[in-house]
Order: sequence, then C-alpha cells, then structure tokens
Amino acid sequence: MPGPTIEANWGDTVRVTVVNQMENNGTSLHFHGIRQNGTNQNDGVPSLTQCPVAPGESYTYTWVAESYGTSWYHSHFSVQAWEGVLGAIVVHGPASADYDVDAGPIVLQDWSHLTINQQYDLAEDSTAGANGGARVMDNGLINGKNTWGPDGSSNQTGERFQLDVVQGTSYRLRVINVAIQSTFKFYIDGHKFTVISTDFTPIQPYETDILNINSGQRYDLIVTADQDVGSYWMRSDNQNACAGIRQSTDIKGIFQYSGASGTPTSTAYNYTSECRDEDPALHTPIVSRDASGADFTYDADINISNNTNGTNIYRWLVSGTTFVARWGDPTVNGILDGGEPTDYSSNLMFDAPTRGVWVYVVVQSAIALPHPIHLHGHDFLVLAQGNDTYDASIPLNTVNPSRRDTVLMPGLGYVVIAWQVDNPGVWLIHCHTGWHLAMGFAAQIVELQDEIADTFDRNTLQDTCSSWNAYQNAYNVEQDDSGV
Repeated sequence: MPGPTIEANWGDTVRVTVVNQMENNGTSLHFHGIRQNGTNQNDGVPSLTQCPVAPGESYTYTWVAESYGTSWYHSHFSVQAWEGVLGAIVVHGPASADYDVDAGPIVLQDWSHLTINQQYDLAEDSTAGANGGARVMDNGLINGKNTWGPDGSSNQTGERFQLDVVQGTSYRLRVINVAIQSTFKFYIDGHKFTVISTDFTPIQPYETDILNINSGQRYDLIVTADQDVGSYWMRSDNQNACAGIRQSTDIKGIFQYSGASGTPTSTAYNYTSECRDEDPALHTPIVSRDASGADFTYDADINISNNTNGTNIYRWLVSGTTFVARWGDPTVNGILDGGEPTDYSSNLMFDAPTRGVWVYVVVQSAIALPHPIHLHGHDFLVLAQGNDTYDASIPLNTVNPSRRDTVLMPGLGYVVIAWQVDNPGVWLIHCHTGWHLAMGFAAQIVELQDEIADTFDRNTLQDTCSSWNAYQNAYNVEQDDSGV
C-alpha cells in the first residue's frame, strides 16, 4: 500500500480490470479527478453508476486520459478505500516549469491501529460518549511507510520512506493526500518548492516552503537539491486543529543527498497550526477560463444530527437531509428504464438538463470543522472561499480563478464553486472526509439526463447488479451507510 501506480500519457485510453477476490465485501474503483467525458458508467460509484462488484466477479473500467498531471484511484464502496484499496495515477503531459527528474508520487495518508470499519462504528455512535464521534488516528504514512515510536527507542517499528537525490538536480514531486480525514503541511527542511499544478490544472508557478494539502487534493511540485550534501527530513505534519493524529509531527521521510548517510538532524520550519487550503489567488491556470453568471444556484447548509431517525447515530445533513442511495438499485437504473432516476433522498438530487448553462454551488456551515469538497465528472472554478457566513454581497472571482476538483470549505465558513453543464451522467458531489461521506455528506447531480442512456452498456450494468443482489440476498448483507 499504496497499490500500483496507473501510468499513462495524455490522450491514452486506459483500461483497468478489477477482480474481487474478497470473500465478504463488494468493491469498486473510482478514478479521482478523471472527468469521464461520456463515460459516466466508468466513474466507479456504487449506488449511482453501478452496483458493487460482488465477490468472485470482475469489472472493467475504460476511460480516456483527457487531463494530465497527478491523481489517485480508490474504492468507493463504504470506507474500504482507507483499508488500502487506493493508488496513484500519473498522466504524463506538458509542465509549466522545467525540471530534471520525475520522482513520481508522494502519497500522504493517515493510519489507524484499529481497522477503518472499527473506527467508523465509533465515529457514527452518538451513545459512546468520549469514545464516539470525531476520530483520532494513530499515525501517518508517506508512500506507505513510517515508524511508530520515538527514534532511537528499542521498540520502534517500521521504516521511513527515503528519496535519494543528487546535489544540483531538480525533482518533480507528485504529492497526493489520500487521508480519510487529515490536513497536512508538507515540506522538506531547508528547501523550497515551486508549485506547478493543482489537481489536474497546470498553473503559473509560484514558490513556497510549506504546502497545505487537504484530503483528495494533489499538487505537483519542483524541488531542487540546492543545499549542502546531507540528509534532510521530508515532513507531512498533521494539523490537529482539523483532525487528530497521535503521532502528528512524526510523519517523516528522508530526503537524502548522494554521498550522505545517517538519520537527519535538520530543523523543522515554524508555522501556525491551521486548517486551510493554499491561497487560491496563487493558482492562476495556464489555460484561462472565466465563469459566466449563474443560471442555477444550489445552496448547501451543512449540519449534523446525533439521533437521525431515532437511531442514536451521527449523520451529516445537507440542507436538512442526509444522503442515502442503494447499492443494489443505482440512480441510473431508472434512467435506463426510460423513466425517472432512482432516488432515495430526493432533496439531494439536483437536475442540470441544459447543455452550456452555469451551475453555482454554495456550501457553508456554522460548525467549526472544515470539509474537503470533491465533485465528480468535472473540474470547477473556485469563485470564493472564506471563514464567515456567505452572503450575496461577497465578491466572486469569475476571471480565470483557481480551477480544481477538490477544495476546502473552511470551518465556520463557506466555499462557492461553479462549472458549466457539458457532461451527461449522474455525478456525486461530497465531502472527502471518509466518515462524513459514509454518514451522508453528499448530493448527486443528474446532468443532461436525456443523453445518459446513450453512454451506458445496459448489459454490463444489469449483469453487475444481478450478481450483487444475488450475493446480498444470499448473505443477508445490510447497508449501514450512505451507499457511496
């Protein structure tokens, strides 16, 4: 873990076959940030675009690498991704600055000594007192590696990730936050980064010494080995103000120059612990795109309930409703049958029927907890972001603003995003904190409904659902989360 990197060139057709060899879990793969233009069936979202792949069955996803840069794939079945069903995606293409060596993915994640399913049971339990609700993870990993316990102690376990470098050489780092809940500050002691891409969007390069990166986000960085020959800590400091990790500032790798050896003794940068994105004003896309005025605006007010439907469990509410969809009856079923989309939470299904119109979404919350918001099927323009209550007097940046597919809604704050309707499908928009998605922080957009059926292979959908429903019925499998 992480799993093998999917590597392609810009414009390639990619085929990934998933074989479910587990005994008692469904599965799927979502290719995070891949737009799936005209290929909604390959988005990998159980309950929306497919049924889960049943044990013993397989499913082949096919998509075109229309964007280039860095991303990741992961299961979209329950919280399975964070048990390890994830890996990087690298699509080679142009870069907005030169470098010498592509060092590949740097995958950042949080890690628990309990299974993620055990953690989820506690996260949703509103009767467990101090043991329930918000989770504190144990550790963090860089490319699947780290140590547990103090350096030099006799019972320390594990090993650090190490990147070997040559003095005077510049390296492209493809940094991906795949955490279930954590916000990291990523940096290398004594070095600076040139940021050249946000998610799948090449930008005008800017320089920083610390990168703020939230769950689901990706940044491509260039770092030059321009310091004295030695060993330096590569750090992924968790921001406990956002979500806790016990070993929050000992998530480290080694940036080691040729000719050096030994454990680094370099000094960390000073900073204020905080829950924030990189400043979107720094993210000027190379390919300019402006937003037109809103044709439709959807407002999403985020809250939480501790006794949803009398069940004594936590559920997130989007404008008063918690999202629910069904593994065995995905949204597209109704569309392909020639009727209306299958819908189990009608207040959280939005219609976008007209090609070319602009959709604005305002997400805000009076709760002091940030949420990384991810949209499937599109990248979006970030029009505004702030730490207060949104109102119509707040100016929107519509002229070539930051463009990405995952953005942080600050705690006690808001974010305004926009995209143009051009991609037929049923697309999920959701919080990328794993517990929050499982507990209903999501909505779905039915885009260009009249064109969706032509993008689907009905036989594949029906065969997958028949196998899943037979398995679910035979083993009395109960869905205990949002379905996505």
